[in-house]
Amino acid sequence: MTEFTTTQRTRRYLQSGAMLLLVCLPMLVGCAVGSDTWYTRISDSDRADHDTGGLPFDFSGAGGMDNSYTVPVWNDEGEKTELTFGSDEPIPDDTWVQIETQAVRGVVSWEPVGEQDVPEKPREEILEDTAS
Repeated sequence: MTEFTTTQRTRRYLQSGAMLLLVCLPMLVGCAVGSDTWYTRISDSDRADHDTGGLPFDFSGAGGMDNSYTVPVWNDEGEKTELTFGSDEPIPDDTWVQIETQAVRGVVSWEPVGEQDVPEKPREEILEDTAS
């Protein structure tokens, strides 16, 4: 059995701690940063079957779930972007959805909401976008 000196043990602990910090820092930053709220209305054409191709990790944004959605979304100020998220079950057509995102982590949750629960500015933008 190899005996380590105090200096060698200290160096190993510091290296282990540094590696742990590098691995966990992005997760900690994502938790410390506030979340953003986005809104959209799902249509049947937004859904795609999702397959990870047998890879153990899924970096598509669908979270390894069976149904993938890449949709335009709007925030409270009416700013538009596009997000990808996943669902185990298909989301019914014309469902209004509220999506929470965080820096680094991306989409962290989504839930169906009533049209009346969507703030006025994003609701107007969504209705205008789907009318065209």
